[in-house]
Amino acid sequence: MHRLVLVAGLLLCFSGVAHAQNYSEWEVFGGFDYLNANAGSVPLGNGTNFVLQQKGYGWHFTLAENKLSWIGGILDFSGDYANRTVNFGTASSPVDVRFYGSAYPFLFGPRFYYRRLGRAVLFGDALIGGVHARVNIASSSIPTSQTKWAYAFGGGADYNVTSLVAIRGQADWIRSHFPETLARDYQNNYRVSAGIVFKFGGSR
Repeated sequence: MHRLVLVAGLLLCFSGVAHAQNYSEWEVFGGFDYLNANAGSVPLGNGTNFVLQQKGYGWHFTLAENKLSWIGGILDFSGDYANRTVNFGTASSPVDVRFYGSAYPFLFGPRFYYRRLGRAVLFGDALIGGVHARVNIASSSIPTSQTKWAYAFGGGADYNVTSLVAIRGQADWIRSHFPETLARDYQNNYRVSAGIVFKFGGSR
């Protein structure tokens, strides 16, 4: 009887390990995101500063290939959009200018997984790539654009609804090398995303 209980316990343990190590070879994530871009401030000459910290909203897409249960490689793309009005005059004589901006991070690198939490999976990323930014003034049809290199660290969690579909939430710190001030040639940006993961390629 004791041996039967021991064998049953071992089978349960090994089945739990096997379940924890199951994963799909390919994962596609699509969702919405929020980007907080910190670009410093610029004096306007009217006694005020134009604060370049901007909140943007947009989309987030990743493609992951998982060769092992604990590590994979990902391609990460997102696009965020914002607009604001800046007064280049004074309160009594305003000169309002409308700006439209967008940012497109494109990154790649390894993703590390922890798969021993039942339906939940934790992951972390270390990525490198770039950010393409565009700014357009409402009265102008010619946008100003620039691309700078960037790197990012982040992580999140998936909750497996089925073996092929999961719900994801994640957060990333992205350092882009657009100048924040005359003395600082980089910006610290923060991105939060949520969406759905679709899994392909069979269970491993």
